[in-house]
Amino acid sequence: MSTGSLKIRQSWLSDEIDVVAEDTGRSKDDAFALLASSLLAGCSVDDLDDADWVDGGQDKQIDIINISSDEDKGVAHITIIQAKNTSGFGSNTMIKIRNGLDWIFERTRAEVDTLDNVKFRNKILEIRSIRTDIRPSNMSVRVVYATAGDASDISEELKQELRITEQKYMAVGFNEFVFEFVGANEIVELLNDGEANQRKIDLVFPVLFNPNAPSYMPFSQGDTKAIVCTVAGDTLAKIAQVEPRDAIFDLNVRPHYGLSGSVNKDIYQTCNSDDEAKRFWFLNNGVTMVCDTAEFDHDPDNPRVTVKNAQIVNGCQTSATIREAHEKGDLHKDVRILMKVYATDNPALVGRITGTTNNQNPIRSRDLRANDKVQQDIEALMVERFDFYYERKNKQHRLLKGDARKRVVPSPKAAQAVLAIARAKPSNARANQASIWERHYDEIFNNSSVADLLLCFRIYDFCRKKARNIEVAPESVVEGETLGYGTFHVSRALGFLLVEDNWGFNYEADVSKILNRENLEEFFEIHYGEALARVSKVRQEGIDREPIPALFFKNQRMQHDLNVELRGQ
Repeated sequence: MSTGSLKIRQSWLSDEIDVVAEDTGRSKDDAFALLASSLLAGCSVDDLDDADWVDGGQDKQIDIINISSDEDKGVAHITIIQAKNTSGFGSNTMIKIRNGLDWIFERTRAEVDTLDNVKFRNKILEIRSIRTDIRPSNMSVRVVYATAGDASDISEELKQELRITEQKYMAVGFNEFVFEFVGANEIVELLNDGEANQRKIDLVFPVLFNPNAPSYMPFSQGDTKAIVCTVAGDTLAKIAQVEPRDAIFDLNVRPHYGLSGSVNKDIYQTCNSDDEAKRFWFLNNGVTMVCDTAEFDHDPDNPRVTVKNAQIVNGCQTSATIREAHEKGDLHKDVRILMKVYATDNPALVGRITGTTNNQNPIRSRDLRANDKVQQDIEALMVERFDFYYERKNKQHRLLKGDARKRVVPSPKAAQAVLAIARAKPSNARANQASIWERHYDEIFNNSSVADLLLCFRIYDFCRKKARNIEVAPESVVEGETLGYGTFHVSRALGFLLVEDNWGFNYEADVSKILNRENLEEFFEIHYGEALARVSKVRQEGIDREPIPALFFKNQRMQHDLNVELRGQ
């Protein structure tokens, strides 16, 4: 990237930092860390868990530690972020980050207990507990050093520090350990990843066809027609270049992740290698395209496919990486790609194809559900009935400003809130977000009205804001832990005090009346103190059983005890 382009992006990033600083009341340095961390985590700034923010005294150059564990699969993903609002990457910071990793993974328990930074200490203990339970081979660790600088211009000293760090921790036996530098360019690319309006794209593209060899396969059944063929690398690159740029990926469930990930680096290296380019067809899963109609022209001198309303629903990473190699002049002429074209006017089938063909890069379960009919219905009804914007796709409404921005309801938080409050499972909601879109999906969405989703989210959002703003005396350890780690549990208690357990379609009118109250947050405030006291009481009674608060509030026993406390059973 040219110096001028980088400066433009740095200026753009500076404007976004100002917006976050104004919205959150934080310093610009904190705002940069929040913005970068939210983009890297694939969520909004408001969706970041306060307990993940470990910046403060004795943080060892670590700002954010996010732990995503899947108890069903016995795996855990840990993301560790240091974000500095500076114009470059410093060797001293890198060394301090390595020291922070040393505290997380190597220091003795006695040494960890000496840390005054309670949040950092609790995160370390949580990671250690998970490591004991599932072993390092089932843990993946991602470390990110982010600044507003140029990540493509890293000094040799820093590159050496990176290699030393990766080698050291891969030798420990983690399933994966990656260290990334992220700069202004990468952050702005993530900012640009809002949902584009669906734009109709019609294409005519050449295919490799030999009438005397099996180089093309048609298939039709029911309302769907398929064409399986092979295209040249530059053909795919040109398809991905069609304007409006990236419109071809509008229905893709995830954006292009750039070259920071190992998969896309491998794609890039393979497609520009003299030795590997001829093997690309065999080493890559290919590209899946859906469209309204598709016709194959068998002309031996100009074989081609004509498609109407085309969308690449799987293979965004391959397509965008091939495009980047082509634009840089690095794409080898021998690259060939498998292309599967499905023509159908059945929108439900398009959604199923989108979900079932996405398996090359890791993908969030929430993304696969984004186009479900129930998610689309919730989005439409929530804005129509209550003037709130349900965000079924990641960062779908990030361009909204002012008061409208405050009325965005991210689907993950709404789902977690329903599970915690209406389904009385706050520990499940806190412990494993991925299970919401898998094991708990029907439980949440098949039994909840739009009013349930919105009221539960607003209760949770209120409790989260309260937890951020309450000043707790140092001696009030239990209340402090409840505020820091038990937001879903306090939300559960407040929801019970407001409507008991009267959720679902039979009570939709009653829940809607609460939502339509004037000064709704003042109504919440009346019962908040009792909700906090109830949860703090359960924490106090179980503190000896599980002293680590992060683990206590994920525990099923805590969930059971809280429901007994609320229901008086």
